[in-house]
Amino acid sequence: MADAERLLASQEGVWFGQPGVWMQLAATERDRGTLLGDCAVHVLDDVPATAEVGVTFAPEHQGRGLASEALAAVIGRLFEDLGLQRVYAEADDRNAAVHRLLERLGFRCEARRATLRVYGLLRSDWDAARGS
Repeated sequence: MADAERLLASQEGVWFGQPGVWMQLAATERDRGTLLGDCAVHVLDDVPATAEVGVTFAPEHQGRGLASEALAAVIGRLFEDLGLQRVYAEADDRNAAVHRLLERLGFRCEARRATLRVYGLLRSDWDAARGS
């Protein structure tokens, strides 16, 4: 509980797209509001027009496309509303499910470092995939 309280306190006053700050966005069921997982966003303050994203869903809510839907909504806002040009994500090399999720959204594996993969997505590729 103390960890949860610290997380909530750290998010107070944080706004979406605020450079240099990680923001956790709760992903909930539309009808019941049940917490399914979260998406994390960090707009970099030292690299122009770039953000790092992450996604975590409880095991019982995985495999239904919900994480893809949530992360796609976040990425859309980063590109369309904030005008960012690149989004990237880091994933454990053993997490094949996350690799597939990122690739479904159009990310490309840019690097492999020991036990970590780095995936990147450019706004131009995002727009082309969506017919914008």
